[in-house]
Amino acid sequence: MNRIKLFFFVIFLQIFILNNIQFSGYINPYYYIIFVLTIPHKTNKVSNLILSFLIGFTIDVFSNTYGAHAFACVLISYLKIIWTNRFYNKDSEEMLEITKLSFQKFVVISTMFIATHHFTIFLLERFSFLAIWEILGATIRTTIFTLISFIIHKILSSKKHEKA
Repeated sequence: MNRIKLFFFVIFLQIFILNNIQFSGYINPYYYIIFVLTIPHKTNKVSNLILSFLIGFTIDVFSNTYGAHAFACVLISYLKIIWTNRFYNKDSEEMLEITKLSFQKFVVISTMFIATHHFTIFLLERFSFLAIWEILGATIRTTIFTLISFIIHKILSSKKHEKA
């Protein structure tokens, strides 16, 4: 039930609030990918990819981006599956859940997934390697703001778990 709430919350937040906030015309934090990155590793791989596609497709429909978000979400979901399979060890169960990582590991791993997602979106939107510096600049700026939103999410969710 919490996953369903998070699904609709991040879609609502992205579509109605974050898509309407643009800093200097290029920076638009894509908070919705927190849903993809927090899918539990025990979820079926096909379900994982389908959920990632659904959230990306929903954002595409409301953003008129013709599949860029769906592709980027499925890509990071697939990379997350590879990452969890590589580090799967029954002793280090916390390594598989991004929400259970230490703060420093959370920032590093989130940054890798966020940057991959954003680079993919901006590359698909511009579809030209001639604009590579523009794509990289937009990727870096947007990654920073998305990472800030992830850090806020991490802080708020850890305080929520401390109270429980």
